[in-house]
Amino acid sequence: GIALGAAMRGLRPIPEVEFADFVWPTVNQLIGEAARTCYGTNGAVPVPLVVRIPYGGGIRGGLFHSQNVETHFFHTPGLKVVAPATPFDAKGMMISAIESNDPVVCLEHRWLYGIRDEVPPDYYRVPLDRARVMRSGTDVTLIGVSYMTLECLTAAEMLAGVGISAEVIDLRSIRPLDLETILDSVNRTGRLLTVDNGHVVGGISA
Repeated sequence: GIALGAAMRGLRPIPEVEFADFVWPTVNQLIGEAARTCYGTNGAVPVPLVVRIPYGGGIRGGLFHSQNVETHFFHTPGLKVVAPATPFDAKGMMISAIESNDPVVCLEHRWLYGIRDEVPPDYYRVPLDRARVMRSGTDVTLIGVSYMTLECLTAAEMLAGVGISAEVIDLRSIRPLDLETILDSVNRTGRLLTVDNGHVVGGISA
């Protein structure tokens, strides 16, 4: 609520929810207010707010430290939702999110916190509405969400060993979806496999 008020007054706050499982008290401010303010004021009051949310299971955290909450935000008009999979994209998308006048939910899968790579020291931006083709292929399209993109790259290497050419796409932006990149790939390969770490029913893959 404090961050929302600060954003409405012209600041660009970046609050962090320590675990996605603790996001529920913020839902009224984030989904009920931040996502709707620009529309409700006919553009007069932008909300340049970036909310960082570590999410995902697999850390033996039990029912209160292992949830995937992306679908709640994916279905909310007015929010941008991003989930970078590489250090390069994490920096570039964070810069773009901070510069955006719309509220952005930045989902950070916990399994990515141990991933290391070279990141340019320069100031650069990565678009908040574009997927990225990370590996070209002709037989099947694999679309990964966040950490699962790295699993898709591993799977593509294994498939190459048996003569199957897999194209790997890092979704990067959950909302808005880059349908152009997705459909272009599927029109070429004729097959699609979506891979995410969330809910089997009603998740991002669905």
